[in-house]
Amino acid sequence: MTDERVYKETARKSVVEGDLFIEDAIVEAEEREIRVSGRIFCEKDCEIIGVVKASEILSNRGDLRVKGSIEAQRIEIRQGRLEVSDSVISGEIKVSKSIEVGGDLEAETVFAGGSMDVNGILVANRARVGGSFHVVQETRVEYIDVGGSCRIEGKTISKTIEVGGTLKSGLLEAEDVEVGGTFSADGLVTLDSIKVGGTVRLSGGKVRRLINVGGTLKSSGYLEFGDIDVGGTVKLESGGSGQLIDVGGTLSVDGGLKFSQIDVGGTVKLYGDAEGEDVSVGGSLKSSGDLKLSNRLNVGGTVDVDGLIEAEGVRVGGKISAEKIISAQFIETNTLRTVSGAKATRIEIDRRGSVRGPLVGEIVTLRDRATAEDIFADRIQLRGRCQTGNLYGRVIRIDNGCDVGSVTYTEEFRADGSVRIRGVSQKSEKLPDPPI
Repeated sequence: MTDERVYKETARKSVVEGDLFIEDAIVEAEEREIRVSGRIFCEKDCEIIGVVKASEILSNRGDLRVKGSIEAQRIEIRQGRLEVSDSVISGEIKVSKSIEVGGDLEAETVFAGGSMDVNGILVANRARVGGSFHVVQETRVEYIDVGGSCRIEGKTISKTIEVGGTLKSGLLEAEDVEVGGTFSADGLVTLDSIKVGGTVRLSGGKVRRLINVGGTLKSSGYLEFGDIDVGGTVKLESGGSGQLIDVGGTLSVDGGLKFSQIDVGGTVKLYGDAEGEDVSVGGSLKSSGDLKLSNRLNVGGTVDVDGLIEAEGVRVGGKISAEKIISAQFIETNTLRTVSGAKATRIEIDRRGSVRGPLVGEIVTLRDRATAEDIFADRIQLRGRCQTGNLYGRVIRIDNGCDVGSVTYTEEFRADGSVRIRGVSQKSEKLPDPPI
C-alpha cells in the first residue's frame, strides 16, 4: 500500500492503495470516481471533484467541498464545513460547522454544530444539529435534535423530535414532538404527543395521547386527540374528537366536537353540535348547535345555545338560554331563557332571577323576587315576592307578596294571605300534560 499526497495544487486521481493526504488543494477524478482504500486526510480548504469512496474522510481547519458524491464509513470535519453537490452515504458524520448536501444523505448518526441543509432525502437513526435543520424531501430519522429552527418540507417519519426554536413540517408521523417555540405542520400529523412552549398550527390529523401548549393551538383540519392542555387559546376550524380539553383562555370549535371533558377558564364558542360528558367554564359558553352531555354543565357566567341542551345536571351562575333544556337531575341558575321550555328533576332559580319559557320538574323553587312563566311540577315553592304565570302541581306553597296567574293542584296548596292570584285557584283530580 502506498500513501499519496496533494499539496497546494490540482491533481487527478483514480485509485489510491493507501491513504490520501490533501492540503489546501483540489483533487479531480481521472474518470468518474476516486477510490481510496484507506483514509482521506484534508488540511485547510480542500475540494474533490467526482464520486469519492473511502473508508474514512477526516478534515481539519478548513472546508471540504465535494462536487459529486461520498461513500465512507466515517466523515469528520473539524473547524469547517462539508459541502456535497450530490449524495452522501456514511455510518457516522460529524461536522463542527455546517453540512450542505445537494442530493440524499444516508447515515447512522449525523452531527452538525451549525446548520444542516439536505436537498434530497435524509435517512438516519439520529440527527443532532446545533443551529438550523432543513430537508427538502422526505425525512426518515428516528431521533431528531435541533437547537434552533427545523424545517422539513416533505414527509417526515420519526420517533422523537426535539427542537429548541421553531419546527415547520409537512406530513408528519412520529411518537413525541417537543418544541420550545412554534410548531406548524402543513400536512396531516400522526403523533403520540406534542409539547410546545409557544404556538402550534396544524392541518389536522391525529395526536393519540397529549397536546401540551403554553400559548395557542390552531388546527385547520379535523383533529383527533387524546388530551389537550393549553394555557391560552384553542381553535379547531374543522371540528375534532378526543378526551379532555383543558384551556386557560378561549376554546373555539367550528364543526362538530366529541369529547369527554371540557375545562376552560375563559370562553367557549362552539359552531356546530357538541357531544361529551362534562363541561366546566369559568366565563361564557356559546353554541350554534345542540349540546349533549352525559354528565354536567357548569358555567360561571353565561350560556347561549341555539339548539338543545341535554345534561345530567346544569349549573350556570348568570344567564342560560337555549331552544330547550333537559336535565336528568337539576337546573340551577339566575336567568333562564328557552323557546320550548326547561325540564329537570329539580329546578332552582336564584334570588331576583327570571325565567322565560315553561318550567317542568319534580321540584321547582323560585327564590325571593324571582319571575317566571308557567310552572309544571310535583312540588312548587315560591319564596317572597315572586311573580309567575300559571302553576300546576301536586303540592304548591307560596310565600308572602307573590303574584301568580292561576293555581291548579291535586293534593295541597298553601299561600300567604298577601299572595295575589290573578286567575282561578282550584283543586283537580288530574293536571294538564306539561309541554315537554
